[in-house]
Amino acid sequence: MDSSAAAAFWKGKRVFLTYPNSFLGAWTALSLQHLGAQVFGFGESLESSPNLFDLTNLGQTIAMTYGDLRNEESLRQALQFAQADVVLHLGETGFLKEGEQRPLEIISKSILGTAQLMELLRETASVRSVVVLGTDKAYVRASDNAAVSESSAVGPSGIFATSKLCSEFIALSYRESFFSPEKYNKHKVAIATARISSAIGGGDFSSEGLIFQAVQSFLGKKTFEVRNPQSVRPWIHVLDQVSGILSVAQGLFEKGPKLSSATYNLGASEYESVGEVMKEFSEAWGKTWSSVAVADSAKSLSIHGQLNSELALTELGWKPQWDLSRALVETAKWYQGYYVGHSSVEELTGVLRGYFN
Repeated sequence: MDSSAAAAFWKGKRVFLTYPNSFLGAWTALSLQHLGAQVFGFGESLESSPNLFDLTNLGQTIAMTYGDLRNEESLRQALQFAQADVVLHLGETGFLKEGEQRPLEIISKSILGTAQLMELLRETASVRSVVVLGTDKAYVRASDNAAVSESSAVGPSGIFATSKLCSEFIALSYRESFFSPEKYNKHKVAIATARISSAIGGGDFSSEGLIFQAVQSFLGKKTFEVRNPQSVRPWIHVLDQVSGILSVAQGLFEKGPKLSSATYNLGASEYESVGEVMKEFSEAWGKTWSSVAVADSAKSLSIHGQLNSELALTELGWKPQWDLSRALVETAKWYQGYYVGHSSVEELTGVLRGYFN
């Protein structure tokens, strides 16, 4: 991502962002503000605290509408007020356990919420670029764990992943039916989906997140046991994901139908075992590896699917900027600053400046 070109592009843009109060959403909103965009958020209020959205006062610095995407009138009014150039539909995020606890709610919000948004975009004349977020778990895992490309097979898995895949299909069906590239000169709307994995970074307070569990252990607040240290996973800083999403949106806005794909993988460049990452994170924090317990029964090796992101590099010029070591150091610094009372706004301003400038 060319930082100077990105700043020039996003300055003054009006961006409609769903779920800006999620972990990824807050980092996206903060990045857009840093780049000079005007952000209009839409999503339900959060019950969890602390959360990055509240810590950085985003509710007061963006034009936020609290509501359910399935509510037609509330969403229509928010879109009409925003008169957005770009729409970023991040959708809900969550863990496997949450999907098992409220499957019908998650499926309904993802599918009907996306359908409602896409339908209302048909009457929103200002929009030129739309990105709908998907997940790496949409892909059918290859038996040899080879990296998957945008043309690889997709299929059902957990509730969250499957609902996100359905959301993608709905967006792409609207693309084919009402916003086709062949008729771009008539409607002037370019749509694509982007698939990502989980990310790390400061401000993620999810109780099931490995990094936050380690932080709680370092602070002496909770015992953390690594159940499967040999599990190999993708590791990417949330800012690299944000820059990827913004790169897709910018590409759609500037190139429209000239982009060759309706879907882009935005994957990590590094894959490492949970055990090795927890060891390196411990060192970044200033702790020893013995601070984190390893389950005696954890002997199995599992490898999470790898995303081939060559298309995003070739067409959009995107690739992760921070290696794993830098991502872990920046994450540790944020949490350490937070727990000694540093301003979350000032902390993140420094991180954003270091990344984008």
